Amino acid sequence: MYHRVADIPVDPWGLAVQPVRFEKQITRLKHSRRVVHLHELLDLERSRTPSEKPLAAVTFDDGYHDVYLNARPILQRLDCPMTLFVTTEIIGTAREFWWDALARVLLETEYLPDSLTLHVGGKDCHWRVPPFSNLQGRDRVFREIWGALRVLPHQAQRQLLTKIGIWSSCDLSAREMHRAMTAQEVRNISDDLITIGAHTLTHPTLPAHSADIQLREIADSRRACEEITGTAVRAFAYPFGDHSDVTVRAVREAGFDLACTVDARSVGHNPAPLTLPRIYVGNWEADEFQMRIEDPSL
Repeated sequence: MYHRVADIPVDPWGLAVQPVRFEKQITRLKHSRRVVHLHELLDLERSRTPSEKPLAAVTFDDGYHDVYLNARPILQRLDCPMTLFVTTEIIGTAREFWWDALARVLLETEYLPDSLTLHVGGKDCHWRVPPFSNLQGRDRVFREIWGALRVLPHQAQRQLLTKIGIWSSCDLSAREMHRAMTAQEVRNISDDLITIGAHTLTHPTLPAHSADIQLREIADSRRACEEITGTAVRAFAYPFGDHSDVTVRAVREAGFDLACTVDARSVGHNPAPLTLPRIYVGNWEADEFQMRIEDPSL
């Protein structure tokens, strides 16, 4: 499970892998595994003999532009298939993902007011904002506000980010290094090697919302992906990996064949196709990458 292939100075969630390391990781993966399309994985695993290479599938979440710019040519050069799960409502907009905008304010903006009050979930929440020299304190505030915003409806997130932008005097329009793909880039990246999957409309924590909202986020994102690419979309990835029985039923009702979690283990025999596990990949050198895919519990 990847998100980004880029050199970025501030990466609080470890989403980015440097391009040079990504190429080494994929080279190592192709040496030790037969890398196949996600939609082929389960059938091929059932027919695989013990003497054949173990299988692997590569996925990317969200739809960052740097996947198009940096990951795509490496995957093409190494002939490595991949599934890209796209958060559709941010495609082609002038916004960043809300967590990147929040990190821009709290972790990259030097001068901020020393306190912040937000009305979240029906109550006023107050934070003391440390100076930029206290990066650990800034990071603590960032993660607390991130946690408060994560479970909110999308419109409430947008409104609070607008208030945070005004409070910080920070321009929150998308920076080139953090923007999402355009619709044309999603169309261009979709080919025989790279398959598009759905990742909701707005990247919510799905179980925090009603069954109707969950179904709309899931089903409408599939339709949006199909409209962009002109191809059928069979696979889905749960934002943040969060899912409940209601969420899984909505994924099934929306017509998906496969859905991915963030449970860090191998797929194994007789997997549940709508709750497939995935192994997070960090900005690791090739040896550490190899060690961690061999033992996901590390």
